[in-house]
Amino acid sequence: MSRRVEAFWAILIALGASLAAHWQSVRTLTTTVAGDLGDPLYFAWQLAWVGHAVRQDPGSIVSGMWTTNTFQRAPDNLAYTDVVLGYLPLAWVVPSGQSGALAQLNLALLLATIGAALAGYVLARVLGSRLPGAYLAGAGVGFAPWRDTQVIHINVLSTAGIALAAALLCHGHAWSLRQGWRPERLRARWVLAGWLVATWQLLFGFATGIWFGYFLALLMACWGIGWSISGRRRAGLRTVRRVALADLAGGLVFLGAAYLLLLPHLRVLASHPDAQRVEGMLDLFSPPWFGLLTAGGANRLWDSAMSAWRADIDRRWPPEMYMSPGIWLLALAVAGLFISSWPLPRRLGLGLVTAALAVLATGTRAPAGGRYSYLPLYNHLPGWEHLRTPGRLMIWVTLGLGLLAAGAISRISDELVAEWERREENAWRRPNSRTGYLRGRDPLSRLGLALLLALPAGGAYLEGWDRVPRWTVSRAPIDLAALPQPLLMLPSGQVADYHLMFWTTEGWPVVANGDSGFNAETQIRLRSDAASFPDPASIAALRARGIVTVVVIRSRSGPGSWAGAAELPVNGLGITRTDTGDAVVFDLR
Repeated sequence: MSRRVEAFWAILIALGASLAAHWQSVRTLTTTVAGDLGDPLYFAWQLAWVGHAVRQDPGSIVSGMWTTNTFQRAPDNLAYTDVVLGYLPLAWVVPSGQSGALAQLNLALLLATIGAALAGYVLARVLGSRLPGAYLAGAGVGFAPWRDTQVIHINVLSTAGIALAAALLCHGHAWSLRQGWRPERLRARWVLAGWLVATWQLLFGFATGIWFGYFLALLMACWGIGWSISGRRRAGLRTVRRVALADLAGGLVFLGAAYLLLLPHLRVLASHPDAQRVEGMLDLFSPPWFGLLTAGGANRLWDSAMSAWRADIDRRWPPEMYMSPGIWLLALAVAGLFISSWPLPRRLGLGLVTAALAVLATGTRAPAGGRYSYLPLYNHLPGWEHLRTPGRLMIWVTLGLGLLAAGAISRISDELVAEWERREENAWRRPNSRTGYLRGRDPLSRLGLALLLALPAGGAYLEGWDRVPRWTVSRAPIDLAALPQPLLMLPSGQVADYHLMFWTTEGWPVVANGDSGFNAETQIRLRSDAASFPDPASIAALRARGIVTVVVIRSRSGPGSWAGAAELPVNGLGITRTDTGDAVVFDLR
């Protein structure tokens, strides 16, 4: 099979499998979100805002884009959390407004799955896997059960660049798990391509980008040591220089992009001390060891079987606890430690690294409370102090397990190929014989053999098959862009503001509402000032902030603050009240 034909089938299979897994997202592309009505709506708003800002002014990606229409245009408020810029091209192919925002998010979800599956396949193939093993790695990486839980975080699901960059860099540096160093095959252009893909991966945020940067640094250090010991004697000096220049140029591009992306985040940290690490958050988000084996309740295969584990986890923080890479993939990876196409030292090294990452993924729930595993890194390595969700290291664990499992399946495939070659060799000695691995076999045998080769990948795919709930997203009850601005919508609160921010994708009015990666002190004070609205004190406080319109949404009001605010009289308060049904508009001017 030629490389082009192989690539065609790999893309077609990844596309078909992803469409089947996310068919509900595709079917309701412009009306629903997956998982819940919290974080997904924030990311839908963010994707739409970035597209809107760059369409209006391509140069805004450097500065203007970072100050959005929310948080009453507080400087750099887009950088209050991870920023997903990698899907920017979607802004040119979908309509604007709320429908377009939802379409961008759901298309991004589909593309993230396709990309992760293809990248896992390519990485395994480059490192020496046979086709069945590579398909298994692709299915394991692209459809791991933990991805169902993280469906609310498109920045965490967007990992294709990690595996693809590693594949290109390994190929360019002529290294594979099967054959080790092959200096005669050094290719500078593939090295440069790997660094460009790595730079693209940074555009999906620092939640994965910080770990990715350390991974690249360790990878280059290992290669440097390896070349100094054994590789340089077998490669031409001219070729080595080209590869070194490609690494230097690519590394500088990567670091330059990281610096530019980091600048607005650094400005936020300087102006918002409350954005620093929050004590106790790491404990809250650290999963127990069995959380690394537990699939969420939406998983079709493990829903009932893992209910006891989930009952304990549900008392913690479920969205970051269900981090299973798949029991099927794990079992094949364990088999890959004993039976593999990878030489023993390499597969044992890969197994040890994968196990160490799994321990790190438990954070403060590791042995000794993480004092000898995650905490030293969290307390001393730059950037790690912002990585409060250690369970997401399962991204890397899944890659390791996928490669170990691919080695096991490749070994079985090696034996089949050897038998194939023996049959063909014997066939040439017999006149009029039919050659080929499947030739001479009856159709039932051919089908059985094909199913046998597809079984490993099929098992990993089916284990990750989900039934994640879809939520229909309501539209704003009033044209917010037509109201005097800045405006404040009530009730306002953490996470609840995500829906209100999403409503502003129609016309982009300036609003005081906002929530993001941390609960900004300015927003806490704003909600406190508005808690008794409408009364003289709250009206004076809001006017002092420059807010000229308050919109109370009846359907979102409940017990607590703002209960009945829409019905209270405004006589003598110096404001006007307009009842439009679900939305009651108060003009403070």
